[in-house]
Amino acid sequence: MLNTLIYFIKTTAGRRNLLHNKIYSLTGYRPGSLDLYRSAFTHKSISSSEGGRSSHNNERLEYLGDAILSAVIADYLFSAYPNCKEGFLTQLRSKLVNRENLNRVAMSMGFDKLVRSHKNIVPTKKHIYGNALEALIGAMYLDQGYKKAKKFIIDRIISVHFDLDQLACQDNDFKSQIIQWGQKNRKEISFGSYELTGSDKPHPVFVATIHIMDMLAGEGHGPTKKQAQQHAARQALQNLPS
Repeated sequence: MLNTLIYFIKTTAGRRNLLHNKIYSLTGYRPGSLDLYRSAFTHKSISSSEGGRSSHNNERLEYLGDAILSAVIADYLFSAYPNCKEGFLTQLRSKLVNRENLNRVAMSMGFDKLVRSHKNIVPTKKHIYGNALEALIGAMYLDQGYKKAKKFIIDRIISVHFDLDQLACQDNDFKSQIIQWGQKNRKEISFGSYELTGSDKPHPVFVATIHIMDMLAGEGHGPTKKQAQQHAARQALQNLPS
């Protein structure tokens, strides 16, 4: 009996230490309440199959983490793009927090080895890893506070897994938009571009400029002429009068 009890204590302690180390490696912070993080990595299919309560899965933490993530990203983009209008910021935030992107980020962070779910669940279709990432943020907020949760989101999610400028250009043809604006307002739009020489970067860097009625309206840089023009066009659009 005593040996069984000792074995149980050692096994439980070992599991707690393993989870503690995983959380520390993932977030950079030593967890206080391991139960919060254990819930964050538990899909509802597990608690349902085991007859558990909703508090033993990550749905409530996901709800909380979703709100924290959205607030942090809104604040971050507001500061990063001071001259951009509300529509641009809203669209870019939506791209950062969509299910596919969050699932991709969570997968690259190793959530497929951390999340507990029923064997019949298809993770890639249900986006359970992205949901667990939001749940982790919710757990961090409760355990560590808003400032540390914010730092985790910025340092370990946005900065590592996203190129904001490239993401902003996806599905947005800013060059066409500025041309259409010029036609509508009868303003002459001219484009210029050149390759930046003397750069120590391993890839070429192009500079593109956009002039409206011979006045410089935007300038952009990029690894290709097309991307540089898109950045320049986006800047020109931001500088247009409301």
